[in-house]
Amino acid sequence: MTASPNQDAAAEIARLGAIVAEFRRRLELSPGSLFPAHGDSLLRLGTLLADDGQTEAALAAVVEAVALFRALAEAEPFSFSVHLTSALNSLSNRLHEAGQADASHQAAEEAVLVGRKAAAGQPDHGRFVLVSALINLAGKHMRDGDAHGTVNNLAEAAEIFRNAGEAGEPFLGAMIETLHGAAMTFAEIGAWNEAVESRRLMVSVFAADPPPAVVHLLALALYQAAQAALAEGAAELANTRAAEAAGLARTLVAADPATYRLFLAQVLGNLAGCHHASGQLADGLAVALESVDLFHDSMGNDPAVGVPSLILTLENLSAILSGLGLPDQAATVDQQRAQLRASLEIMLKANQT
Repeated sequence: MTASPNQDAAAEIARLGAIVAEFRRRLELSPGSLFPAHGDSLLRLGTLLADDGQTEAALAAVVEAVALFRALAEAEPFSFSVHLTSALNSLSNRLHEAGQADASHQAAEEAVLVGRKAAAGQPDHGRFVLVSALINLAGKHMRDGDAHGTVNNLAEAAEIFRNAGEAGEPFLGAMIETLHGAAMTFAEIGAWNEAVESRRLMVSVFAADPPPAVVHLLALALYQAAQAALAEGAAELANTRAAEAAGLARTLVAADPATYRLFLAQVLGNLAGCHHASGQLADGLAVALESVDLFHDSMGNDPAVGVPSLILTLENLSAILSGLGLPDQAATVDQQRAQLRASLEIMLKANQT
């Protein structure tokens, strides 16, 4: 019969507990001795105890491991700074689980300080444990509501990762996942500068051309950030963000028209609205007309996908035409918009039945 995961974990906890007990016995016989394997066993034990819900026991194991690796690092900093950084990272997590937020943050900050020394002394091993420490500290800043501190930590982590070259490739997935999570969190709370910056960092960690999906996420963040700026009355900022989003969308369409043409239409419709808000009516007209043409070319057999955005684009086009002193053309666009809205309502009702 195969053992259950809980049984396996319990067996491993018992095994590591026995190893730790043996090291403690050795220390009684030879006070002052330091065994790196003792610290490694304590860290592994702490993780398993935490997974098992034994929060206090997990914290105690990691506190003991940190003390041991601190002593080893003091005696041989070149050899054990990496180990101490990992131990402090683990301590930060265990303290957080125990509800000791301030102590958790302090441990995370110390992990970064020690990690920088480790990276300077042992670049091949130290830089990735430093990246881990920076990401952990970024998470603390995020929970504290410190968006600036979060982005600074993530930017440093991304730079170290880039400089690692091919050595960083095994960790690329984890790096992308971290930056993606940060961007999503910032977007949810409306911190658009930080959301965009997190997306830029995602693009930056690729040594060669980033995948289109990653560029798309940056363009989408800029598109949403432009809408948010426009809603706040910051027309110039909205215009800048929307223009950059449009530039990225054009590069995506150049490489893969079928996939990204509709997205470009949406982005250009948004840019037209930003141009209108900032008084750039002639530019807005050109962009709005291009957007409308793209919508017609890209909606294909499923018009409902693009109709809501097309309606918004036509609203922007009507406003631009009115601003240019062309009320008859604006009225024609308004009629088209009303017809589309009516058609959309019919399609939505049909889908509900």
